[in-house]
Amino acid sequence: MITTGPPHSLHLIGLNLKKELPIQWIADFRDPWTQIGYHSKLKLTKSAQKKHELFEREVLNAADKIIATSHTTKAEFESKTQKPVFLITNGYDEVNFLKPIVPDEKFSFSHIGSLLSGRNPKFLWECFQELIEEDAEFKNSFQLRLVGKVSSEVIKSIKENKLEVHLELIPYVSHQEALRFQRKSQVLLLLEIDSIETRGIIPGKIFEYLNAKRPILAIGPENWDVQKILEVTGAGECFDYSDKEAVKVQLRKLFSEFKKGNLNSEPKNIAQYSRKMLTGK
Repeated sequence: MITTGPPHSLHLIGLNLKKELPIQWIADFRDPWTQIGYHSKLKLTKSAQKKHELFEREVLNAADKIIATSHTTKAEFESKTQKPVFLITNGYDEVNFLKPIVPDEKFSFSHIGSLLSGRNPKFLWECFQELIEEDAEFKNSFQLRLVGKVSSEVIKSIKENKLEVHLELIPYVSHQEALRFQRKSQVLLLLEIDSIETRGIIPGKIFEYLNAKRPILAIGPENWDVQKILEVTGAGECFDYSDKEAVKVQLRKLFSEFKKGNLNSEPKNIAQYSRKMLTGK
């Protein structure tokens, strides 16, 4: 039997069935339980919090095997149980397009998916504006594309940095169209909330980004699990929110490669993240 959560109440069904039946039970955690980023915002009473911790401990120690989707969650669970914990991340599907997709003529940076207020990298917008003021070529080439739901606070920050003329806002699109935008963009943006609780969050879009084979610029919390993936695959660079100058250096480097016509990404070892391989695992 495999139970998968959240909602983690499904694991409680597994826990009770395990008590009643002679079965092998795999508990699959797509997200953490008591360490998930929003857990502290649930306004739980002390007794409710203790129940969550008790249920989590019972599940982790009763299941025969446990699956986690990130290095951080795997390590957290291993500190709470002696049962074997396996890492199986999310992944990508192989997609074949009928026609080749030509990259944008502009030096485009694209974020595909929801971009809400908590993931607003204000210093990145400042970097773009400073480079526009410093370099006329950059100004004439730069484009910022946001595909999907974008919060008004993010748009306000972009406008405050005078980037509105370079901004392309595209509402919700089909999954197939989102994949096209990934492949045509010069650089792909991956953004996460800057907090300890989000270090173990690996956005599902990173695996599609890898398969799009475009350079990735990731900004998130310090010691983010995404950094391990980018290091293994060589698909891009990861920075935290205190790395403004390092990000600016990276933007100059990417633009230099763009002008030479050499802005490419040839990630390695990405087959391990195909859903076919992950399902086999």
